[in-house]
Amino acid sequence: MQLLYLAVYNAAGQRRDVRFIPGQLNVVTGVSATGKSALLEMVEYCLGRDTIMMPVGPITATVRWYAALFLLPDGGRAFVARPAPQPGRASTQRAMLEFGAELELLPGSSLGVNIDTDALREQLGRRIGIEENRHEPPPGSLRSAVEAHLGHAALLCLQRQDEIASRTHLFHRQGERGMEQTLKDTLPYFLGATARDQAVKRARLRDARRTLARVSTALTSARQAAETIEPQLRALLSEAYAVGLAPAGGAASRPEIITLLERSARATLEDESETLQGPDGAAEDEDSRRRALAREQADVRAQLRALSAERLLLLETFDGENDYRGAVQAQVGRLSSLSLLPPVPADPAGDEAQHSCPVCGSALTEPDPAPDEMQRALDVLQSQLAGIDEARPARRAALTSLDSRAAELRDRLRATDAALRALSEGDNDTGTLSGQERRAFTRGRISATLATLTRADDHALRRLQLDYDAAARAVAALEAELDDNEERMQLDSRLATLSNDMTRWSRQLALEHGEGVRLDINQLTVVTETAQGPAPLWRIGSAENWIGAHLVTHLALHRYFVRNNRPVPRLIMLDQPTQAYYPSEIERQTGVPENDSDREAVRRMFQLLHDLAAELSPNLQIIVCDHANLPETWFRDSVVHNWRDGTALIPAAWLTAP
Repeated sequence: MQLLYLAVYNAAGQRRDVRFIPGQLNVVTGVSATGKSALLEMVEYCLGRDTIMMPVGPITATVRWYAALFLLPDGGRAFVARPAPQPGRASTQRAMLEFGAELELLPGSSLGVNIDTDALREQLGRRIGIEENRHEPPPGSLRSAVEAHLGHAALLCLQRQDEIASRTHLFHRQGERGMEQTLKDTLPYFLGATARDQAVKRARLRDARRTLARVSTALTSARQAAETIEPQLRALLSEAYAVGLAPAGGAASRPEIITLLERSARATLEDESETLQGPDGAAEDEDSRRRALAREQADVRAQLRALSAERLLLLETFDGENDYRGAVQAQVGRLSSLSLLPPVPADPAGDEAQHSCPVCGSALTEPDPAPDEMQRALDVLQSQLAGIDEARPARRAALTSLDSRAAELRDRLRATDAALRALSEGDNDTGTLSGQERRAFTRGRISATLATLTRADDHALRRLQLDYDAAARAVAALEAELDDNEERMQLDSRLATLSNDMTRWSRQLALEHGEGVRLDINQLTVVTETAQGPAPLWRIGSAENWIGAHLVTHLALHRYFVRNNRPVPRLIMLDQPTQAYYPSEIERQTGVPENDSDREAVRRMFQLLHDLAAELSPNLQIIVCDHANLPETWFRDSVVHNWRDGTALIPAAWLTAP
């Protein structure tokens, strides 16, 4: 997207046009206070900024509409008009947008609001190729996600006169609150360091993580329900037995328990009469059933105490084995040095050989134990260690079996305790009810409990586990595709390409430090390599170097944007880049510095701008608003407006109109 026209409209509908030529260097030269700097503010306002930064004066007093005509990448045109803010206000979201193949500047009578600035940026951004994108801050950050749009791209295209000579801020509006972080977040997208579909993948990753969290919560809840539901079922079965709804004997597995409970919930009077009979066929009352539950409770507690004693004995055996094993291992360690001794002859020559040192051969006055005796002792100890190791797996299996049996008994005990507690509470709540009514009450509790089984059965758990595994795989796959290290490598590669151009052009401009010039995206500054080490922009002296660093950075960025077809307007707009070379008002009036070195520096600057625009033509437009008025032919051909001798942005007739 490049600029064809800027225009202003007064209250009477009169229009003042400022024409530009796409694909080349455009110079707007002139004396001070002619409105050159206002052109940049108009461009930004027409690109969707809500606040207009136009200084109060003749422009704000006479202009009612600001307009721009843009050339789009597909050859079409976009006409944007923005009304001046209401008196006493500095911002507005109202705008007008029209598209057309042969569109021209519209007359003042045709202007009217038909869009807001958000939609304006979205539609223009889509026309230059800004796709769906979203930068997610690191986990735990308090920052919001940022989606790059046309307004962010404009930050890379504009340089006001107080910005291009800044030693602390490299980009347009960088010093505003929150804007520096926004530039850091969006610049990698405009450089293409992030994949084209990264925003879509990040959205899918967010959805996948939410799905994983939801399924994980459901799975955990189902597992907890499955762990607690069986004791509840056993308690209900015991209660059903106590009131005469279930037969004696109980059930071993959950399916059997559920079957008995379902049968109890559907029991008829005939079924109840059968279950009220004991194992010998005699009638069995509720009190006897409760006593049977109490006996079962006592029996289970006795079994648990016996298992606890067995487990304690087994653990004490383990502790004793560990102490014995430690002592034996210490002795084995002391005797293991026998492997360093040479073998003893099979037929030693008399007692002298038995009583001589096996190392040096000298006779021993007090003979040590024979090596073969110590070896036999070592073998005995090692066999004892082996016996301990062989016995350990069996003891571990026994301990596991005891723990499993104890868990089953504890479940039975909880079920029996719950049944007796429920019956006791029922006595208080339904003490006046008959036996049949008590059984109806228990059937209702059974039916209510069975209704909750769907989320705790094995089939539901398996289904939830499969859903969890699928969600975890989806999250892992997307995280692998969105590798932050890969994005960092891509960004470093692009910054290295920029550094080559920045270094080359720094030498061409004869800057003080022209070696190893690079863009530091973390600090949003330019860093140069010096003999004393790397130096950021704020540690480099003179306005000439600061301006040069700004120029080479923005030119390198836009050369990369053009060559890699990145979605950034093909426009660079610079305001007063030669301000360091015009110290006096006389020089600003003529446009030619008096000092030879200053004239040469200005010529080098414009030569670089002209050459780059020619190299990338017709894909880059450079607009410079400046005092410079050089005599070179190529510079004269680049001048599109010369606002001297009374010519300015606002016609004199507008200022005198009633």
